[in-house]
Amino acid sequence: MRSMTEPLRFHDDARAELEQSFGLTAFRPGQAEVVDSVLGGRNVVVVMPTGAGKSLCYQLPAVMLKGLTLVISPLIALMKDQLEQLEARGIPATLINSTVPELERAERIRRMRAGAYRLVYVAPERFRSPSFLDALGEVGVELMAVDEAHCISQWGHDFRPDYALLGQVRKRLRPPRTVALTATASPEVREDIVRSLLMKDPRVFVAGFDRPNLFLEVLRVSGDEERRAATARVIAEGGSGIVYCATRKQADAMQAALRLRGHDPVVYHAGMDEAERHKAQDRFMSDPSAVVVATNAFGMGIDKPDIRFVVHANIPRAVEAYYQEVGRAGRDGKPAHALLLFNHADVFTQERLIESNHPSEAVIADVWNVLQTQEVFARGQEALAAAVGASEFEVSAALRILEREGLVELQAPGAGTYGIKVLEPKAEVHSRSARALLEVLRAEAGAGGTVSASLRGLSARAELPEKDLRRALSALERAKAVSVRKPFAGRGIRALQRVPFHALDLSLERVRRQERRALLLLRRMTDYAYAKACRRAFVLDYFGEDTRHLDCNGCDVCSGSRTRIELPPPRASAKGGGSIYKSKERVAEGPMNDQAAEALRRFRRDLSRDLDVPPFILFTDKTLQALATALPLTREDFLAVKGTGGTSWERFGPKVVEICRDAREHARRAQGDAIG
Repeated sequence: MRSMTEPLRFHDDARAELEQSFGLTAFRPGQAEVVDSVLGGRNVVVVMPTGAGKSLCYQLPAVMLKGLTLVISPLIALMKDQLEQLEARGIPATLINSTVPELERAERIRRMRAGAYRLVYVAPERFRSPSFLDALGEVGVELMAVDEAHCISQWGHDFRPDYALLGQVRKRLRPPRTVALTATASPEVREDIVRSLLMKDPRVFVAGFDRPNLFLEVLRVSGDEERRAATARVIAEGGSGIVYCATRKQADAMQAALRLRGHDPVVYHAGMDEAERHKAQDRFMSDPSAVVVATNAFGMGIDKPDIRFVVHANIPRAVEAYYQEVGRAGRDGKPAHALLLFNHADVFTQERLIESNHPSEAVIADVWNVLQTQEVFARGQEALAAAVGASEFEVSAALRILEREGLVELQAPGAGTYGIKVLEPKAEVHSRSARALLEVLRAEAGAGGTVSASLRGLSARAELPEKDLRRALSALERAKAVSVRKPFAGRGIRALQRVPFHALDLSLERVRRQERRALLLLRRMTDYAYAKACRRAFVLDYFGEDTRHLDCNGCDVCSGSRTRIELPPPRASAKGGGSIYKSKERVAEGPMNDQAAEALRRFRRDLSRDLDVPPFILFTDKTLQALATALPLTREDFLAVKGTGGTSWERFGPKVVEICRDAREHARRAQGDAIG
């Protein structure tokens, strides 16, 4: 634990309370220093790995201080676990969130006002309620603890807008001391946490990030078949594990492919309903050999000590996200395996997603100009994207920016007032969100009564995101617990001003800044994948750790790879039993495709800049021209081009094939137009 050395003024009292209230005889490394600083009235930032005892750093001071400790956390499951542990020790605490029925929430707030609790756990969304803020102002907050504090930073890997408001909440409540805690934060994120929370002169404690029992490995793969083969090989080694995929579609495809190979993983992503997600999580937690294929929606709050491996089938978006996710393996201290399956084409996919999520001024202007032509554009975002000539993803991002600036109104399906009649359920309601919503509706209308409310209003009252609220309503309808009269079913988009785009004086600097940050974080993750020196040292350097005396035997660079993929031998051709690989001279015959040549040059130029190597190191001009002539669509065709090889296929092949496929399609269409 690193910070300024100061004498521990409260150590003896804290040590006695530690044993009396928590039954522990000694502090874990770093805890005593943090607790002493908090008790001394200092603001503190704590970066401490999961499992190192962060929660004690605010729970023990909460017991020793006389006033209220307010704990902000995005993890409802973790709140409940900690609450049960505190109650078992006789420490008065509660949580106030969407899982608590409205009448019970009111009772807990009343008891909070009366001083009945030492700790109150809330989600950051709770501060949308002015009455709750008023209640806290009346009570006074002695200690404000912000868990998962990296969510506050736009430099972080899990930025959440509600966390960005906590600085203003803190300014209003004026707690004498604040502690912000996270498991992974680079120096930039730590600085952002301090700035966003408006902390003055905080002490910053950074615990060791090194996980010696975790073997770090990167394996180059050429495409989906090799990804799946490598993943299956790791699963076959035994033990429980997590396979992370970049998208829901890829997670579903990976699960299906692994089942064909004789494995039986569960799948988990945000596209599943809540009951399905809970079922998948319960199976993973209860089965010592269970494997889950998931997006990054899975994992926060998961505390399963015997996870033996974490496989990333696609490159994550940031080193923080990657290290937090692989850190879920081996928490029992036994050996565990972290494998990243890397193909540079995934980097381009991530870059395209980042760029699409931060559209250009031209796209935003085109969207605005189309909206100016109609009072309400009622054909939806897909039609708007077609009218603009941009992707639906870009148009959706442009609309979010315009909506955030108060320039457009999005009338999504269901905009307006819902009429909801409360019935007696004909089937059991399993979803937690649905049960929470039903409690709110019953409190307002009673059995047989009707509630009229907008989706936004219901979302605030039930403390559920609108996406989860829609699912909860559907679950209640299926259980015949409610009948729903839905409002306007169209999809309207309305510009709130009738002026030319240039008259808006719209600044996109924040958008461009966020885009640069996202691309930089991805670049750092790419550097990790290409690292030729110790991977453990790379990670520790990234988080500001001293690596001068590091002795690594826990990564593929220092100790050699553990995972290997055996490719099938080349198939014989139908004639004569020879190899299917063609003559390299013959493949390069014919006219060069100019579109492919230009696209390949751009690809080589950008990659050269990103990797900081000369272009010819990637592939020579002659090889580029041969590729633009052959236009390969398969691994075999690519390898048949002079100047290529297995390594260049692994690094560049899928992207080259994508460029060549586009060029072939363009040429085919052009030929068709000429004939027509």
